[in-house]
Amino acid sequence: MEEVVKDDIPVFQEPADKSRDNLMQLCRDLADVFKTRAAKYDAEGSFPVENFNDLKSAGLLGMMVPKEYGGWGLNFLSYSKALEILATGDASTSLAFNMHNITVGSLAEIPAPPSDDRRSAKINAFREWVFKEAAEGKKLFASAASEPGIGAHFSKLKSNYTKTDDGFILNGTKSFVSMAGYADYYVVAAKAAHSKSDQPAVSFLIVDRDAPGSRMQNMWNVLGMRATSTNPIHFEDCFVPKDRLYMASEGMALYKIAREPHWLAGGYSGVYLGIMTATFDFLVDFLKKKKLPGTETPLSDDPVVQHQMGKLYTLITSARLAVYHAANLVDTQRGSDEANAAIHHAKYLVSEGGPQLAAEAIRMCGASSISKHLPLERFYRDSRCGALQPAYSDDCLSYLGKASFGANLKNPIETYW
Repeated sequence: MEEVVKDDIPVFQEPADKSRDNLMQLCRDLADVFKTRAAKYDAEGSFPVENFNDLKSAGLLGMMVPKEYGGWGLNFLSYSKALEILATGDASTSLAFNMHNITVGSLAEIPAPPSDDRRSAKINAFREWVFKEAAEGKKLFASAASEPGIGAHFSKLKSNYTKTDDGFILNGTKSFVSMAGYADYYVVAAKAAHSKSDQPAVSFLIVDRDAPGSRMQNMWNVLGMRATSTNPIHFEDCFVPKDRLYMASEGMALYKIAREPHWLAGGYSGVYLGIMTATFDFLVDFLKKKKLPGTETPLSDDPVVQHQMGKLYTLITSARLAVYHAANLVDTQRGSDEANAAIHHAKYLVSEGGPQLAAEAIRMCGASSISKHLPLERFYRDSRCGALQPAYSDDCLSYLGKASFGANLKNPIETYW
C-alpha cells in the first residue's frame, strides 16, 4: 500500500499493485483510521464522508471491477473478508460500502456477451460505463430496493415504470436507501406497469442522484447503523434514459435474485461478521486489563471466565467458517442449491450470533463497558440490526426449511422475494 502522512493522519493513495494481499493490508489500515471516527459519526448520526473519501482515494470503489477495466477483480470470498476487516473499524461505513458493491459485483459476475449484435453492444456499453464510473470516476452506486411495508420482497414491489420512446418514467417510494443524498446513483428496483402481480417483471433502473423527480427525505434516526444515511427516496414522474436500464434487459431481476441470491442475501454477512470480530477482540483486550476484585490478577486468568470465553470462541468461529464456506461456494458453484443454502445459513448465524456475543461481552465486562466512550455498546446496537437486513433471519429459516424438504427455490414463488 502506498500512503503519505499529513498531520499524523494517513492520506491513502491507490496502489499500483492491485494484489489480494495489498488490498487486505489496505483494508486493515483503513479500519484503524475508521475506528478513530466511528463514535463521532454514530453520536451525530452523520454520514462518514471522510471514510468514503479514503475509500475513493485508495481505489476501493473499484474493488469488484474486473482487472481488465482497472479494478481489483475480487472474488466473493476475498470481498467478504475485506468487508469484515472494514467493519471492525466502522460497521456503518462497511454496510454502506456493501450497497455500492451489490451493483458492481453482481454485474462483474455476468460475462460480456461474445456476439456483436445490437443488444450485445448495449450490454457491453452498460458494463463498461458502470465499471468506468466506479473504478475511474470514483462514483458510488446505492441500492434502492426496499419499500414501505414490503421490505426487500421484490414480488410485492409497488414502484413501477412506464416505457417511452427514449427511456422510462419511474414512480414510487424506496424506504431504506443507504447513502441516500450522498451516492451518485440510485439503482432502483421497479416493476413494469401492468405486469403480473404474482411474478412481476422487475427491472433495475439507474437514476442520477439529482435527477428531476427524485427527492430524498432525511429522517434517519435509529438504534444502530446510525451513520449509513439510510433514508427514503421518492420518485415522481422521474425520467430515466433507456441506456440506464441495468444490463439493457427488462424483467429479469426477480428471476436472477431467486437463482443467485448471494449479493442481496449474503453481501451483509461480511459486515456483521466484522462486528462480531471487533466485539470479540475488544472483550479479549478488556479482560486482560481488568483485575479480579481486590487482586492484581487479570480476569483473563480466571477459570470461569476462560470457560465462558471458550463458548464465545466457538460462536464466532462457527459464524466465520460458515461465512467463508458460503462465499467459497459462491465462487466455485455459484447458483447451486448448496451455495444458496450456505449463504442463508451464514447470514442467519451472523445476524443472531452477533447480538448474543455482544450481550455476553457486556455481562462479562461489567457496567463500565456500556459507557459511550467505549465501543462495546455501539457494537451491540449495530449487531441488533443484522436480523433486519436481507435476508431477514425469519426468511433465512424459511428458506433453509424449504431447502430441507427439497423445494425448488429457483422458482421465485417458492422464495421470500
